[in-house]
Amino acid sequence: MRWTRETIATRRSPRAIGALFALGVVALSPARDAGAMPRLTARAAIVMDAASGDVIWERNSDEPLPPASTTKVLTAILALESGRLDDRLTVSEFAADTAPSKINLHPGQRMRLHDLVYAVLLNSANDAAEVVAEGLGGSQAAFAARMNEKARAIGATHAHFANPHGLTAYGHVVSARDLAVIFRYGLRVPLFREILETRRVDVPLEGAGIHLVSLHSHNRLLTGYAYPVIGKTGYTRPARRCFVGAATHDNREVIIALLGASDLWGDARRLFAYGFGAPDRPSVVMAGILPIPSVLARRSVPPPEDDEAAEARAAARFAVQLGPYATRRSAAAVRARLARRGYTAMLTGRALRLGSFSTEGRARRLAVRLRLTGYRPIIVAFN
Repeated sequence: MRWTRETIATRRSPRAIGALFALGVVALSPARDAGAMPRLTARAAIVMDAASGDVIWERNSDEPLPPASTTKVLTAILALESGRLDDRLTVSEFAADTAPSKINLHPGQRMRLHDLVYAVLLNSANDAAEVVAEGLGGSQAAFAARMNEKARAIGATHAHFANPHGLTAYGHVVSARDLAVIFRYGLRVPLFREILETRRVDVPLEGAGIHLVSLHSHNRLLTGYAYPVIGKTGYTRPARRCFVGAATHDNREVIIALLGASDLWGDARRLFAYGFGAPDRPSVVMAGILPIPSVLARRSVPPPEDDEAAEARAAARFAVQLGPYATRRSAAAVRARLARRGYTAMLTGRALRLGSFSTEGRARRLAVRLRLTGYRPIIVAFN
């Protein structure tokens, strides 16, 4: 039962609720009378009990929104469940050209899938995510189809993924509830929690010899909060700041997910504070019994800045466009031919768009290759 859009969930029976009304202790407007939720900058958010899946609080939690790099939670889950963690995957030119944030992989280099997952979850490396997608799915589009199939299977009903990293793409959306559901599933996947608890790790990269790549977590709440918070950040200009994560306090684990925030870490702290101040089992809110909690950080967290600075700096993107064609069907036919050649193209109206590059030069290299095969590409800039 939901009393308002921003509410405490209830699991009490109608008879029990009636008894509480008879005693005169139930607020007529629970969410309002119990004290207003602290202001959030996020467009959508949810607080969920990790053990039961019960919703403790929510705002616009079913609104599909761009998730930025929180996308990579599902990418990592598919990799961890693949049974191929010891496989060495080769970096393609397409993967190496993926826009930031990245660990600057180069074509022909190889890295174990196990280590790529660390790069995906800690450094939020888009190039590593693309290598995972191509290595496990054969192409970005095929892997995205697997992501959507997995999302539906675990109950993320508003999610639709177009790529493995979360860079802006048409139709690439997820809801706050979906993110929480996916993360809750991930907590049961071997290695998922262990990776997110890692602050720093060095992993080997094979190329001209073997050298180590240092990976660092983007999650400031891992050590800067009253108790460790594991989770995944995200940022693009359209998505703003995003986060999904979990923390444990007094033997209770709470999951939060937020999308479209400007004060990411402030919002996250307030949501965890609210989650741990709620009763162990969601119930009817009783006036004066459940004030907004004040579980605050023991030491201050620095003022929020770009949680994924490389992505934030790369506000401008460049892509290669083919078309527009006479009809959408014609564009779709060209897209199919490109897919057989190993290219991933996004259908936008009657045109096709390939790639999302941080520099015009990288887009131009792809355009040259397409021109040599008979196409007439143009380079477009977008945010």
